[in-house]
Formats: sequence, structure tokens, C-alpha cells
Amino acid sequence: MEPSGSQIPPTVPVAAEEPIDLRRYWEILLKRKWVILLVFLGAVSVVSVVTLRQKKIYSASASMIIESTTPQVLGEGVRDAVDLGTGQYWYSKEFYETQYKVIRSRAIAQKVVEQLGLNRDLAFLGLDKLPPELQAKALEKVDAAAMVQGRILVEPVKDSRIVNVRIEDTDPERAAILANAVANAYMQANLERRVEGTKDAAEWLQDQLSDLKTKLATSELALFNFRKENDLIYATLENKQTISSQKLLAINDTLTKVRTRRAELDAKVKAIKAARDSGDIQRIMQLGVVATNGFINQLKLNYASASNEVADLAERYGPEHPKMRAAAEKLRNAKQSLTNEIDAILGASLGEYDELVQTDKNLQAMLEDVKRESFENNKKEIDYKRLARDEENTSRLHDLVLKRMKELDLSALLKVNNVRILDAAKPSLAPIKPNVRTNLSLAAVLGLIAGIALAYLIEYQDRSIKGHPDVEALGINFLGLIPSIPGGDPAHPMLRDLYIEKQPKSSVAECCRTIRTNLLFLSPDKPPRTMLVTSAGPQEGKTTTLINMGITLAHGGNRVLLVDTDMRRPRLHRSFGVSNEKGISNLIVGEGSLEDCVKTTEVPGLFVLPSGPVPPNPAELLHTDRFKELSAKLCERYDRVIFDSPPVGAVTDPLVLANHVDGTLLVVKMFRTDKDVADRAVKSLRDANARLMGAILNDVDIDMRQYFLGYYYSYGRYYGEGKERA
Repeated sequence: MEPSGSQIPPTVPVAAEEPIDLRRYWEILLKRKWVILLVFLGAVSVVSVVTLRQKKIYSASASMIIESTTPQVLGEGVRDAVDLGTGQYWYSKEFYETQYKVIRSRAIAQKVVEQLGLNRDLAFLGLDKLPPELQAKALEKVDAAAMVQGRILVEPVKDSRIVNVRIEDTDPERAAILANAVANAYMQANLERRVEGTKDAAEWLQDQLSDLKTKLATSELALFNFRKENDLIYATLENKQTISSQKLLAINDTLTKVRTRRAELDAKVKAIKAARDSGDIQRIMQLGVVATNGFINQLKLNYASASNEVADLAERYGPEHPKMRAAAEKLRNAKQSLTNEIDAILGASLGEYDELVQTDKNLQAMLEDVKRESFENNKKEIDYKRLARDEENTSRLHDLVLKRMKELDLSALLKVNNVRILDAAKPSLAPIKPNVRTNLSLAAVLGLIAGIALAYLIEYQDRSIKGHPDVEALGINFLGLIPSIPGGDPAHPMLRDLYIEKQPKSSVAECCRTIRTNLLFLSPDKPPRTMLVTSAGPQEGKTTTLINMGITLAHGGNRVLLVDTDMRRPRLHRSFGVSNEKGISNLIVGEGSLEDCVKTTEVPGLFVLPSGPVPPNPAELLHTDRFKELSAKLCERYDRVIFDSPPVGAVTDPLVLANHVDGTLLVVKMFRTDKDVADRAVKSLRDANARLMGAILNDVDIDMRQYFLGYYYSYGRYYGEGKERA
């Protein structure tokens, strides 16, 4: 029978971005709990074995106090030749870091080896278990100092001057001995450095003192000869320089006053000369030196009075009149007196200016003489100070070296040290390594983390279909799911295949009824009468799903025929306990009748057409016209005809059958069907023009709620899985 209608387009909704579901991650952990447990136990076991096989290591610690300065027994003024410490804050860190490195140095380790004879201690060197003939050669190659140096651990105590010198060893007694030996060796080396430094400094100072005595005698004689040659027995150069300085100050002061007065008269003299050269009496009268003179002003008044008198008489008398002559004579005398006085004042100003010029020259000459004398004194003073400075410095150095020599003589007699032992090391009863508790705790934490990481890695590397989002991602309708059927024996498939018949109120039966409803709603006006049930691969439960769908449709009042067209591995006859001697293969080749081949079942309304004898060419049989006629005849007798077929990925039978039915159902198994395999199966069916109605997710554990099963989970709780309710 040809399929009716066009292919149902997929109505897959677009999945929206969902928030993080913490329950999903928890369910993944529960699912992969055995992986986590195995990794956890493996890590703990390995660490336990390794830890218990390790040698026990003991630790001993000697504490020392390292002072930043050496005790000042002779007072703060007496310093040692070698500073064993520093009192400055900013250099303390550098000082202590240096001391820590000295403690860990090879020189200290070598002293310990020499004191304890460790270069011959076979137990310490780890050679005690060697044969005697090999021990001698091994001793030549072993570096005992390097072994001691590698075991020295310096641990400063925070906010203090205490330092712990710790040694780790397999023998607790030897660890304590080594720790005390290192501390004592460091103290001894510190003191030896001070004594040797003091001795070397004393020898050097003795040589310097002899040279300084000779230099001091030479500098004293040179200073005496200089004083004698420059007549400085009674008067000093300082006194002479003081007198010269006083002269310079006096001359400079006088010269400054003269030049100031000269500058004042300079402009005045220029104005006087310009006015006198012009011959203009009025311009001369306007000069400041003339205008401010009281006598000149009086003469000006006399001149003005005489001029007024001449003017008055000129109006009444002629020029030859005696009064007119007398007035004119008086006017001339007044003018002459005024002119003479002005000339006298101008002459006095010019004379004062000339006098100042000469005084300036004289003072300048005196200044040069005094400067020359001062420069000579300065030169002598430089030579004198140089000689005096040499004598003073040599004398000071001589006294300093002599004083330091006496201090070092006293310091050499003292054996003070800035290092002292606070607590000696004692053998420890408990080993520090291996730390069983810490190692096991760390192994447990890391094993748990590694197990969880591996679980998530396996989960996300798993390409199997895990839920309805994966089904919808294939581009087909999700028709529903079938929960895992409890129990079931592969040798007796009837117990599993007929489960919903025995348990009609189970969650499995309810899910099958949901699928039946979804199928009918796909095309409510013209529901499919012939359907093909196939899967992407083997062992995915397509036959069980086909039986469940047949039982569900039969319960809905339909006459349903299940046709086993999986003629390669037929199973329907075993599920219902019927004979497979005759079946569809017989009908296709024209042997037998429908009445002989179709079997009734214990489910009312449900019939089975077995596959019959397995033919050598199933695909060719399905291509025949006889099969098409048989399909049409079956549709006339039954309300629903459901064909079982092999997996799509195995053979071409389902692709042939898909063109003879109204719709095809694809069964995928949760955690079994690979996404890529399912995708290829869908693509193959579509390429064959199959009418894909949708997919059914099989064998779902509805307790795993992270896989989209929110509302289906209620079935198991409501009906009670595996229990039949009255």
C-alpha cells in the first residue's frame, strides 16, 4: 500500500538557553559513582603503599640567638676590627640572610664532618650494607660535606632573632648530634673570623703607624720653615689679612660715596654747561642749583624792581633824563650782580665735580695697592694652610691609629660573640616523614577530585542519546518515552514484552498511552493505519516498543496486527509464544492463507503475523508487488497494521518498508544509541522518502530526573513501579 499524504514536517521547537541545573550535575555524579569510587580508592591505595614503604625520617632542631651587634664590653667607643653584626634597621635583613647562607655553607658542613669524623661513618654515608671489599672504593667517591650541607635547614623564627638549625636523618640520635654540631661550628667560625680579623688589622695598623710618625715629623718641620721665611713668628697671616680687609672695606666705602656724589653732579654739570653755552639767562635761571639759591632769588627781585622802575620812568622821561640814566645804571648793576652770582654758583658746581673726579682716581689707585697686598697675603695663606693642614691631618691620623692600636690590643684579649645557643637539639621520638595522615588526606582529596573530573569527562565524551533534547536535535518529533521495564529474562521475552498487559497501571503503560495519543494527534483527520517501527542500531528495543504500541492501540478498541518483517532475526513469535512455521514470507511467495498465518494473542484485539521461514533475500521479497497487495489486504481487515523491521544501519529492509507504510517510528535507546548513528539513520530514512512521524526514547530510568523527566517522574510515584493497583 502506498503511503498517503505528504511527509509530516518536523515541529521541533527551538530550545531556549536553560539555567544551570545543579541537580543534573549531581545526577551525573550518582551515575558515575563507581568511576569516582574506583579512582578514589586507587589513589588512596597507591599513596598508602608508597607512604608505608618510605623510610622514616626524624628531625632535630637546635635554636640559636643571633644578635645584630656584638656585646660592647669595653664601652660603645671601642669597636671591634670585624663587625659581627649591624645595628642599622635597613641592613638587618641583609645581615640575617647572609648569616643563614653561612650556616648552610659548605665551610660549616666541612667543620662538622671533621669534628664528628663523618667521612668515615659508614652508617651516615649509607655504605654500611655494602660488602667490605666495595666500601673502600665507595668512601673515595662519597662527599660527606655535601651530604651534611644538603641536610641543613635554617628556619628563622618570625619577629625575633632566634634561628632554628634543623637536621633530618633516618636516625633520631644522629639528627640531634648533627644539629648541635652545626650550631657549634657556626659559633666557632663566627668567633674565629673576629679573632683573625683583629689580628690582621693590628698588623696593618702597626705598619701605618711607623709611616705616620715619619710624615708627621716632616710636615712639622716644613710648617716651621714657612713661618720663619715669611716673618710670621709674632704676627700671623690672619692678622695681616684682617688689616687688609679693613682697608679694603674703608676704601670701598669712601669710593662708593664719591662715585655716588659724582653721579649726582654729572647730570647737573652737563645741564649747567649746556645752559651757559646757550647764553640764555632764562634757561640758566631755571637750573635747579640757581633756582633754589636764596641770594639769587633776592638778586632776581632787585633786577625785577630795577626793570619796573626803568619802565615807569620811560613813560614820563626821555632816555637822557638824569632819573632815567640813574634807573638805567641801577638796572645794569642789578643784572651784573645777578650774572656774577650765577657764574660763581656754576663755577662752584663745576669745581666740586672736578674735585670728585680726582678723588675717584686717587681712591682707585689706593684700592689696587691694597688688593695687591691682599692677594699676596692670600697666596701665603694658601701655602700656610696647606702645610698646616698636612701637619694637622698627619697628627690626627697618627693619634687615631695609635688609639685604634690600643683598642685592638684590648679586643684581642676578649672572646665575645654575637651568637649563642638557646636550646640544644634533642632526639625526636616521632618521625616527621612520611606523614601518613597528611599523605592519605591529600590522596583522598586529589583522588576525589580526579574521580569527579574523570566522571564529568566520561559523561561529556559520551555521545549517546541522553534525553529528549538529543532526540529533538535530530530534527524529528519527540513522541514520548518508555521507562525501563523491570525484571525480564532474555530466555523468556514474554515476561518483558507483555509487561504492560500484566501491569496496565504502571508508568510504562501510561507512557505508552501518551505515545499513542501523540501519534493520533499528529494527523487527527486521517490517522496513520500502517506504521513501521525501526531503530538506528540493534538491541535498542524496537520489537518491545512495537509490542507495547500494539497492546496500547488494542486497549483503545482497535483491531491491531503486528507484522514481523524482520525476516533476518524474527522475534515476535517468541514474544507471544506462537508458531513461526508459517508467516509473511509464505504469504509473499503465495503459500498459505491469512487465516492460517495470522495468530491471535492473549491481548484482545491484538493479532500477530510472524515472519515465517527466514528467506535468503528479505529485501527482494519486500520489493515485490505481492507484498504491496498483501499490505493493502491487511489494511482492509485491521484498523492498525504495525510492521517490525531490522535496524536502519544494518540492512536496507527498513528503507524499502518505509515506502509502503503511512508513517515510520524510530526507536532510540537511552545511553545506548549514538547520536551520530541516530542522525545517519534519520538522514537515510529521509533520503528514502520515508514519512517520519517521530522518535520514541526507550529504556529510560525515570528516577534520573536531570534528563528532562520532570512530569514523567510523577508516573512512577503515583502508580508505583512494578505494582498493580486494584
